Amino acid sequence: MAKASALEDALAQARAHHAAGRLRPSLAAYETALRLEPAHTDALFGSAMVLAALGATAAALGQVDKALAYSPTRPDIAFARASLLLESERLIASEQAYRDALSLAESPRGLLTFAQGMRQLGRLDAAETALRRAIQLLPSPPALLALSDVLIDRYRIGEAVAACRRAAILAPGPAASLRLGTRLLESGQADAARRAFRQAIVQMPTNTAAHYSLARITRHTGEDARVRDLMRLASTSELPARQRADVHFALFKVREDLGDTDGAFQHLAQANALVRGQLTYATDADQRYFDRIGQAFDAVGGAGATATSGPGTGQIFVVGLPRSGTTLVEQILASHPMVHGAGEIQNLRLAMLRGFERDNLQDGFPDGARRLDTAGWHAVGEAYVASLEPSGRPFTVNKTPGNFQMVPAIWSALPGARIVHCRRSPLDTCFSIFRHNFVGWGLHYAYDQEEVAALYGIYDRFMTHWEERRPGGVFTLSYETLVADPETVARALLDYCGLPWDDRCLDFANTRRIVRTASVEQVRQPIHTQAIGSWRRYARHLGPMRARLRAAGIDAESQSQIRPY
Repeated sequence: MAKASALEDALAQARAHHAAGRLRPSLAAYETALRLEPAHTDALFGSAMVLAALGATAAALGQVDKALAYSPTRPDIAFARASLLLESERLIASEQAYRDALSLAESPRGLLTFAQGMRQLGRLDAAETALRRAIQLLPSPPALLALSDVLIDRYRIGEAVAACRRAAILAPGPAASLRLGTRLLESGQADAARRAFRQAIVQMPTNTAAHYSLARITRHTGEDARVRDLMRLASTSELPARQRADVHFALFKVREDLGDTDGAFQHLAQANALVRGQLTYATDADQRYFDRIGQAFDAVGGAGATATSGPGTGQIFVVGLPRSGTTLVEQILASHPMVHGAGEIQNLRLAMLRGFERDNLQDGFPDGARRLDTAGWHAVGEAYVASLEPSGRPFTVNKTPGNFQMVPAIWSALPGARIVHCRRSPLDTCFSIFRHNFVGWGLHYAYDQEEVAALYGIYDRFMTHWEERRPGGVFTLSYETLVADPETVARALLDYCGLPWDDRCLDFANTRRIVRTASVEQVRQPIHTQAIGSWRRYARHLGPMRARLRAAGIDAESQSQIRPY
């Protein structure tokens, strides 16, 4: 009796600590419970979830496996195992685990969880099928909004908007209005997006994501009632840190529009500090990661002539740091009738990880690269091409800026592909990253002046190394040159990609397509030079950023006047 009471007390403490975000005490309480009853399924599962939250994925997976052994028919544990396998980058095993979990609970909730996993795995057809089945069984806003996300991934904007509207009819509320606004903005309907964001704020005045989304696409001319609402929200200490960050990012945009540079930067600094305080990040870890990429691909050979054909012909990768002009370059290319702009997609990374797993290379990326042979790499390339959504066009642009780290992998997997590297002046790039709200995008370096500058140095050294290892393997394009002389640069760009000239490439602002990046508004405007030197207005506040760039040996104020043709 005493043992049972002690067990229940330990479990109650563990759950209370977990709910309050006290992860270490929660784990200790779960361990106490497991010493009393090693086969207790809930204690094993609870400890696994805490370990996962602490980033100990392998240990969490071990506990989930034990829990599932004791309770093999529990779908919540089975789905958690699938998710942890995905987190471990064991994609083939994860996909099978998701299917096994679904067989235990083909309910609306189970189908929704399965679809979310399939989307992360890049299996969009399976995700859409599961969501349509879930909606058929029980129409619900969560399933409809998840379907909207999958449909936008498949470039079916009309259906994606319709799914959001149906969710709003079923249960009017801020979640549906916010997602509808996002879909409308992605499709170029800015006025309708503003109305949806305003509706989300009416439905939930503390919806900070809606406040930020509205502020970033509004030109402020005075301190109206909405701005006063933002100021009140900024002083609301009850809001979680990330929500307060949304408010300060919104107020940065307001103060900048009103010409109050110092006031604007004060809000920007607060926003970034709030986000940075929630993150675990170390520049040294990024440096070691990029060093490992270099070592892995240097070992298999990074030099050689650029292929003009072979696997990957028709594939174009636009890479660089965020805010370096990658969206503009994709928009120019996607305005060509032979080109489909796929946006920012993870298909290459997913194909590569599946290839490593299939060949039992458990080192993962990048270390496993040195053990994958030519046939294995070409299989990765073929899997990548097969995974792309059909477009009916012979050329596809993958505009994922972070693929700059994949440059040697692209050469190995898709030797016929073209890589366009966008460079922009260091301070314009770094400040533009620092001033944008990238929460949820995984850019953990973006919220500290010195860290974003340090990452720029890592990126610069990495790209310089590979451009020197394989001359002509990358078309390096200067943002500053592009906006100063768009036709000359666009002609050189199309020629490099093997495309004939088309005048529509200079009329890109009128190209109707889905855009899902931080440049969603700018790319629908005619080309201009206003963003060049934009950091100078805030120069007095950017001492740490400038100093860190200089320490990395980078001319912080240089314009990126590169003429690659």
